[in-house]
Amino acid sequence: MKDTYYFQHDCMTKQDEKIRILIRKFGMEGYGIFWSIIESLYINANALRTDYEGIAFDLRTDKNKVVSIINDFDLFIVVNGSFSSRAV
Repeated sequence: MKDTYYFQHDCMTKQDEKIRILIRKFGMEGYGIFWSIIESLYINANALRTDYEGIAFDLRTDKNKVVSIINDFDLFIVVNGSFSSRAV
C-alpha cells in the first residue's frame, strides 16, 4: 500500500489578500499551482530548490508563472537558492 500524507488545509485561503491578488493575475490555475507547491513543501521538509524550470515541468505550466508565484506575492521565503513557506 502507498504511503498517504495529510495536512490541514485552511478553508479561508482564498480570502487572504495575497492569494486574491495571485488569483487576479493567474486565475484559478495560479491558485492550483500555489497549492501544488505547498503540497510539495509539506513532503519535502518545507524546503525546495528554486528549480523553476523543473517545478514548471512537473506542474505542466509556464516557468514564468512559477517564478512569479514563488517570488511576487510574499507567499514564500526565498533564500540562497531554495524556498519555504511560513504556513507549512
